[in-house]
Amino acid sequence: MNFRNVFLSLMLAITGGRLEAAVPGSLSATWTGSQAIPDNSGNGVTFLFSLSPANPVLVTNITVDLVIAGGWDGDLYAYLSHGSGFSVLLNRIGSSTNNPGGSGASGMNVEFSDSYLTDIHTGAGNPPTGNFAPDGRFVNPFTALATDPRTAMLSSFNNLDPSGTWTLFLADVSPLGVSTVLGWTVTVGTAVPEPDPAALLGLGIAMAGAAKFLRAPKG
Repeated sequence: MNFRNVFLSLMLAITGGRLEAAVPGSLSATWTGSQAIPDNSGNGVTFLFSLSPANPVLVTNITVDLVIAGGWDGDLYAYLSHGSGFSVLLNRIGSSTNNPGGSGASGMNVEFSDSYLTDIHTGAGNPPTGNFAPDGRFVNPFTALATDPRTAMLSSFNNLDPSGTWTLFLADVSPLGVSTVLGWTVTVGTAVPEPDPAALLGLGIAMAGAAKFLRAPKG
């Protein structure tokens, strides 16, 4: 009996006929158009999209690109959700104890990632342009402050299965000025799951048994 063939047979049995490396990849969804966000309303605008990877993968990182025109940025609240994952992208940016109305900037062209250092709530320009970390403040938009903890980051999606429906939600929760969504892109970094430790332990035991069998004298 060939030891290499025994090894490959055992590996294929454990991995369901696949021998895959944890190679990173990505999935994405994009929308462009002109969608006004209802002014002074919690109902907002909901974008639904689905991701369907060809093989089982897990989320490793996420970036969100967002283009908005007009309105008042300090009025806006936005989140991304999927399964148990939930991240607050915008929550009345600029709002603080001394400035409860938030930023008076109009429109934005930004990309969100947890890897970016600048918190959009406190570091946004006029208008915000470039790379920012999500707001992350999972609090009531009507009371959101810069000092609130940032607990709803994009890392909440890590290690989730990206398959299925995702939700991107935006609302304008204060009167005056209408913001219009011109486009967005959600890019989901993925990787093939590592082999289950229990399966690897079983493989080790099986391989030890196979090696013992191969070394046994043939009668």
